[in-house]
Amino acid sequence: MSLRCLRRLLLILLTALPGAASSLRAQAPAQRRELAAFRDSLANVTDSTKLFGIEKLHISRARQPALYSPRTPADTAKAALLHVRLGFISLRLGDIVGRASYDSAASEFSWATELAPKWPYAWFGLGLAELGVGDAGNMFVRGLQTMLGKDALTRAANDFARSAEVDSSFVEGLTELSNTALRQRINARMDVALAALRRAARSPAAHNPEILLARGRVEREVGDPDSSLAALSSLLDTDPKNAVALLELARTRFAVGRLDGADPWYRGLALADHDALAMYRRDLSFIMPDSTLKRFDAATPEARLTLVRKFWEQRDRDELHRPGERLREHYRRLDYAARNFRLVSTNRQYNIEERYRSSQVEFDDRGVIWIRQGPPSDRRPYAAPGIEPNESWVYRREGGDLILHFVARNDVQDFRLVPSVLDVIGFSAGVQLEGRALGQGSPSTGTPIIASLLGRPVTNADSALLAQSDSRLANVADDVLRSREGIDPIYGRILTAGRGGRSSLIAAERDFGQRSIAIATETDAWPLHFASVLKAKMEVLAVGADSDGPQLQLLFGIPGSALTPIRVAAGLAYPVRLRASVLGLDGSVVATLDTAPALVVSSAVPAREYLLKRIALHVPPGVFTVRVSLETEENAGMVSTRDTVRVASPLGPALGLSDLALGTRAVHLSWPTAQGDTAWFNPLGSFHVKDPLELFFEVAGLPPRTPYHLELEVTRAGGRSLLSRLPLIGKRYSYFKVSSNLTTAGSLDQVHRQLKLDQLPPGTYLLTVVVSSETGGKVTRRRTFTVLK
Repeated sequence: MSLRCLRRLLLILLTALPGAASSLRAQAPAQRRELAAFRDSLANVTDSTKLFGIEKLHISRARQPALYSPRTPADTAKAALLHVRLGFISLRLGDIVGRASYDSAASEFSWATELAPKWPYAWFGLGLAELGVGDAGNMFVRGLQTMLGKDALTRAANDFARSAEVDSSFVEGLTELSNTALRQRINARMDVALAALRRAARSPAAHNPEILLARGRVEREVGDPDSSLAALSSLLDTDPKNAVALLELARTRFAVGRLDGADPWYRGLALADHDALAMYRRDLSFIMPDSTLKRFDAATPEARLTLVRKFWEQRDRDELHRPGERLREHYRRLDYAARNFRLVSTNRQYNIEERYRSSQVEFDDRGVIWIRQGPPSDRRPYAAPGIEPNESWVYRREGGDLILHFVARNDVQDFRLVPSVLDVIGFSAGVQLEGRALGQGSPSTGTPIIASLLGRPVTNADSALLAQSDSRLANVADDVLRSREGIDPIYGRILTAGRGGRSSLIAAERDFGQRSIAIATETDAWPLHFASVLKAKMEVLAVGADSDGPQLQLLFGIPGSALTPIRVAAGLAYPVRLRASVLGLDGSVVATLDTAPALVVSSAVPAREYLLKRIALHVPPGVFTVRVSLETEENAGMVSTRDTVRVASPLGPALGLSDLALGTRAVHLSWPTAQGDTAWFNPLGSFHVKDPLELFFEVAGLPPRTPYHLELEVTRAGGRSLLSRLPLIGKRYSYFKVSSNLTTAGSLDQVHRQLKLDQLPPGTYLLTVVVSSETGGKVTRRRTFTVLK
């Protein structure tokens, strides 16, 4: 029996004697002030010898007959006060010398609660002691404690709740109750904390900053954001520089989808120090690379704010979101992970075959991925007797899908990443299946191992059992593969492949899983998602310039069948949204655009015709990646990315050539250049044989009046030159490989050529333009186009 239980039994016997003191009334304010001051004084003591001396003195007083066996209310009050003081001494010793002193503290506070059950400080101290005592060392016992509500957090929450129950204005107890409830991973006493905080709203503690902060957190957690915002706003009215309150206000706004949470979030970061800064760092650590976190730790407040702003703004613009949207999404993901993927036990242990090992203990591996990559495009589980809980996630991506597999082996709430779906059966079984190609190998391959285990030669009966085991394993593997057929074709191919091909496919699937893990755990993403795909045509061309510098031409065509008009005074309007980001090779954001262009026409666009638009975006010279999205009000959209867009500098020093603009006067999309010429565009990419093709490009980087050489060639896409294959009917056309010598008129020379198509059979062609100068520079650009009959 523990010391705490013995003391409790003795106290029951003593208080049952005739004349025993009755329960004391609520704790007097003077006693509370005395205990608060005593506790504060102990916080400054770091010498355990001195603390043991103070404890010895208090114990000698506790042994006085009047206090050891109190019979009057006055003696009971003195005894309770003494045991609370002894409890705080043991708590401080626990901080210095270890867990045994926490158990002594729990005994002292438990004694005090029996003597004075209406004293909040006694229950408050008992809750702190329970946190210090902690949970069992054995993982299984610890998990059982948690499931049954006997873990340290639950015990402490119950004690803090009693401290708030006996005195609704007891700030320390209310605060610890709230913080403990928020820390609990299961069996959270959130309802108890909320009820206590709402009772406190009618007490003198209602406007205490700690109570307002606690209420703001708990109200948000239970799903009442309006009350949370009210509590936090009230706190900030009196303390506008409270960094923790600003962070919590931002979290609540983000939780309800508000974008204006970014303002208090950044204000709080600018003011953050110590505890608040640790909270910010914890939130960022789930996504920010270690190298950036090191810079965050070493930075001054101003530099830290600049670093973090750049970190989030780059992600916004990189994936075409408005400023602040990626930060809001991060907190929404954190909130979802906390509610769905939180670990029950923080003591994670890994097997040797588990390659990915997360350094955090907040979430299982599904939470890690969710925070970085967001919700998957599809999820597939497989359930069968003897098979551990498992899931496979797929992320459909423009640059290639990611497929991730999770298995919960040691704990049903701790899903771990594994590279292959066959690891769902067990890692060793997965490797065995890979080696034997799902039961197609010989069971004799395992004979030496089995013989060593049995200590005797393997008999025919042993071999039969081994073959039977292989057969069952292969059947389970087939079922697991079938459950994943919907997320990728490779699983169906493994099922239908022959003996030789199956092993290589299984190995390829494992390699792909390892690559997916590396990408998913080291990067983050939030690509735009639309309810449906917009079947529009889009084109990005680095051509054109004006007095403000070079331009990108953003061109699109949307079929009438994908548009819904709105009647306006001028006719019919088609609402669309165009977003663009221009990124440098280092990932920096060079230019952005987010616009709703005016698309107003006099009559409806027929279903098979296209609504066309050109929008120019100024950029500096350089090499960029350009990402563009186009969407309609029906949430149909598309995203197009063009890598390696080269924008030539008009000032050189190197010879430069713009992209090739191909258009036709039959498609009414043009741009009047600064030199008075007209460039024609056709984002649809197809041209009728009867409509001449209008070619426009710019030669840059050469001084005025500099000669250069131009070559144009048309070939079949992927084939040889058309020059030797074109039929000669009627007039002789110049389809061809043609060259000419030109001279620049200025620093940016514009070239316009018209190419007739009526001698070309329908098909796809490649136009090549080569420009070279006498100084030795040479630049080539190519474009494909399609000819329709």
